[in-house]
Amino acid sequence: MRKSPTLHWASLLILYTLVFLMLYEWLGPISELTGTGHLPLITTFVILCFATNLITIWPAWCNTALKVGFVAFIVFYIHGNLTPSEIPVIFNEFITSVKALLTLHIDNVTDSARTFIFLVLLWMTIYLIHHWLTVRYSIFLFFFMTIFFLASIDTFTEYDATYPLIRVMCIGFFLVGMLFIEKVFVNHHMKPTLLRYIKLMVPLLLMIVVSSAFAYFMPKSEPAVDLPAPIEAINDWVNKQLSPTGKIGYVEDDTRLGGSFELDDTPVFDVWAKDAQYLRVDTKYVYTGKGWERKKGDIYVRSFDYDDRVPLSIKSGPSDDTDIMKINMHKQYQFLAQPYGLRKIESNDKNTNRFYVELDTEKIRPTVDEQRTTLTKYSMRYSPPTYKLSELNKTSMHELQNLDEDFDKYLQLPESLPRRVRALAREITKDETSVYDKTTAIESYFSVNGYRYSRSDVDYPEDNQDYVDQFLFDTKIGYCDNFSTAMVVMLRSQGIPARWVKGFSEGDVVDTNNKTTHFEVTNNNAHSWVEAYMPGVGWMQFEPTIGFSGFNQVEDDTRPENDTQPSADEQAPEAEEEEKEQQQEKPEPQQQEPQTDTSKADEQGITWWPWLVGFVVLVVAYGFWRTRKKWIPQYMKTRYASKSTVSIEQAYNDLLKVLAMYGLKKADSETLQQFAKRVDEKLGEHHMKAFVAQYERYIYDPSAEEVQWDKLKESWQYLINKVRG
Repeated sequence: MRKSPTLHWASLLILYTLVFLMLYEWLGPISELTGTGHLPLITTFVILCFATNLITIWPAWCNTALKVGFVAFIVFYIHGNLTPSEIPVIFNEFITSVKALLTLHIDNVTDSARTFIFLVLLWMTIYLIHHWLTVRYSIFLFFFMTIFFLASIDTFTEYDATYPLIRVMCIGFFLVGMLFIEKVFVNHHMKPTLLRYIKLMVPLLLMIVVSSAFAYFMPKSEPAVDLPAPIEAINDWVNKQLSPTGKIGYVEDDTRLGGSFELDDTPVFDVWAKDAQYLRVDTKYVYTGKGWERKKGDIYVRSFDYDDRVPLSIKSGPSDDTDIMKINMHKQYQFLAQPYGLRKIESNDKNTNRFYVELDTEKIRPTVDEQRTTLTKYSMRYSPPTYKLSELNKTSMHELQNLDEDFDKYLQLPESLPRRVRALAREITKDETSVYDKTTAIESYFSVNGYRYSRSDVDYPEDNQDYVDQFLFDTKIGYCDNFSTAMVVMLRSQGIPARWVKGFSEGDVVDTNNKTTHFEVTNNNAHSWVEAYMPGVGWMQFEPTIGFSGFNQVEDDTRPENDTQPSADEQAPEAEEEEKEQQQEKPEPQQQEPQTDTSKADEQGITWWPWLVGFVVLVVAYGFWRTRKKWIPQYMKTRYASKSTVSIEQAYNDLLKVLAMYGLKKADSETLQQFAKRVDEKLGEHHMKAFVAQYERYIYDPSAEEVQWDKLKESWQYLINKVRG
């Protein structure tokens, strides 16, 4: 007996809603424990999969095409920032990842491919759930797996699954009961009616409510204090697998520091230079008590070209003491690794790139057509900075009080910082007078006060515990992030501007020619250190981490004979010797040759798989490219509508991109006014001229620090709408 259409859709909607809520209990902890992120986007994909299983008004291939397109959009959004120039990069990553999977080199699978695989598996899981619901009328296996999953992570991780377990039990029992009712109607050929549903579902609801209340109010025994040894081993393994900071290597997100990690010899890039040195990537200055964040709001940048002087706050050395550094990248990072004293990026035969520096982090990014890109090879001219000891000895705390207010951000500390952190910094520096001596006193404090360098015995701070306070007073064990963050916080507590720096330490020597040494930099070389401001001298680098040699850029000009004393960091024998022994014991990493893997694949006749995957991605990408004139302008309008403050420079650059798509590209020989006149003649209005007039005022008038967006919004939106049609 068939249901009425209304009752049919109502029951399906309830069933799918309950299953969605149960599936969401998987997505939440996975996102939290692994640091996956983009939960709203993934949730939207889940809803789309459920909805397309219900809707059958068009052919099945339409649903498949819709889901494939959305998967491609998610991958493009997360890993390509919706930048068309990133499509070939992502395509190459997919080819590399397919080869890695076929040859069982799982570690070489790229993040974009992992995201794609995760979404496809999620798609298949939802299809399987749909089959259980509509064909077998049984969801018990998925219900049991969800309970087991939540119970496991509640036991073996820091995730509290108490309330998720209660929700899943209630949802699951109600869902099982509803499916049993559906099965009764089918097996006994009964006509489903609303009254029959109510008669069967009311007792079910009452039973679930009463049993849940009974379980909630019943007395419960205390949990065991010590886990059995086998369970403890499983606990340690699960924590390592689910820890969001369990991987070594450079990562963008530093909002939550702590936790252990394992060694990883995967090459990141090769360096050819005269001497070994640290390579800087970016800085951060907002300390939250748990980690580091960048400032909120718009990101301001400064653009430059090949052979231009790179605009950085770190001064370079003498112009007659410059060297060339060449870098070949293995990973596709959208930034440049900077040697200290960087002057310019050397031009080459294909000068199609421009560059910009993010003013808050000083991260250098390469661009093509004003979109981020990846450089696989580049050369830089640099002159390492040197600092005279006589000038450093003259640095006084009084001078710091007269610094510009722009330095206030480098003194930021959370209000929750425990007082004993400030007290310890004050005790360490009380006998020093110069800023430099106070800084080096904190830098060398860790090597002589019982602190230990370790990658494996590092804990996360508790919810109410400060990251630096935990390291300084409770554990005294950590790696570079612990030492460098602690030093920055202690310097700031004493009024010395400081910032946290990320990048790479010196790599391993591969070979040496006449004046050039080849270094291999791996994920193990990802590192963090400190830059502190010395009044009258500038920003200077410091290395507080035990076992790292750090910087040797101080020239002792206070004595007739320029004898250099080893720094405190160079006298950290134990950790350094330990690390060298570990590296000697490890077998040399075997470089994976793509040509060898490809030849094996050819012998097995499976090389068509990469091309099939590439073809699918290409078709989806082509669809997005064909419709870009519609969705890119709309996306820009939506993005700017949600902003309270807008950078006129960014708005102008985005407008140029949209105009270029419609054949109104600014020629290199055109002035701003000439281009504006041509656009207005083409569109028959004066809005471009009005917008450019304000933009020129913004660029050339030093007194015009801000331009009201409200005055320009109408012209900007009109131009976007006009070309979009």
